[in-house]
Amino acid sequence: MLFFSVIMICIGFYCQLNGIENGILFTFFGGFGFFMTIKDFIFYKNPPEFKKKWLIKHIGKMVGALIASITAFIVAGMGIGNLISWMLPSVLGTIYIIYWNRKITPKQKLVKV
Repeated sequence: MLFFSVIMICIGFYCQLNGIENGILFTFFGGFGFFMTIKDFIFYKNPPEFKKKWLIKHIGKMVGALIASITAFIVAGMGIGNLISWMLPSVLGTIYIIYWNRKITPKQKLVKV
């Protein structure tokens, strides 16, 4: 992902410098992918943290991929390009991620004094 993120950033800069439309999309998504890859490298280099939170990270990334797929299908496949079709999958997916994160996070035991 790091490799393709750098390529997308380069394509984005090339498009922006030459006035090619939608070059900003390559720059944005390449930068986002680069940022997420660096965060993953840091996360995986910390074994105690990895053992505790790998499932939460996995669920978040899986639902994130689902959000992207549904959004792409609605916007590109069905040709519905309004603001609701762009935002609704993200809103619903985020609620779903929050639900699962709360469900799998261990509960803190209350200590009675």
